[in-house]
Amino acid sequence: MDPFEYVIVLISLILGMGIAQLLNGLADMLAQYKKVKFSTAHTIYILIIFLVFIQDWWYSYQYSKQINAWTLPIVMALLSFPIFLYLLARFLFPTGSRSQETDMVTYFSENWRWLYSFFVSTIVISILQNVYISGLTWKENMPHFCYMGVYLIFIVGNFKNMRYHNVFMILQLIQWIVLFAVDKNMLH
Repeated sequence: MDPFEYVIVLISLILGMGIAQLLNGLADMLAQYKKVKFSTAHTIYILIIFLVFIQDWWYSYQYSKQINAWTLPIVMALLSFPIFLYLLARFLFPTGSRSQETDMVTYFSENWRWLYSFFVSTIVISILQNVYISGLTWKENMPHFCYMGVYLIFIVGNFKNMRYHNVFMILQLIQWIVLFAVDKNMLH
């Protein structure tokens, strides 16, 4: 087993746990379909985070070609993204004293700033990995900076109108679908 294979197992486990978290949360909501008040923005956000999990799993294969010398700091840096994604997947659903909550509109309305902020941290991690591990320039990360900027506008602007969030999530979902459809690295 080469170092990449050894490391990718741990990355894949964390990504798999995150996907399982999303599927469990979604299954819980669907099992209570008649009791749950679904939120459009929240539901689409779950789908977007699922797509980010798949994209990270797919892109992780690139590290087999990009990294020649595997060190513990590199492994820890690579683990940070799936760990943050897993935590975000966990936070997407009510837990603890709110675990029986079925009003996803209220849950998302009260927690979107926290959820968006956590997602911004994954974008920052992605940019840093792109520059320091994948060798991309800061300029080549401009789409990431723009993506992060839109999230920051929402966070700083504290938009409470859920219509804005619904439109934002729909546009993001379209962006992710287009990415999957046209990005050759996603298809091969």
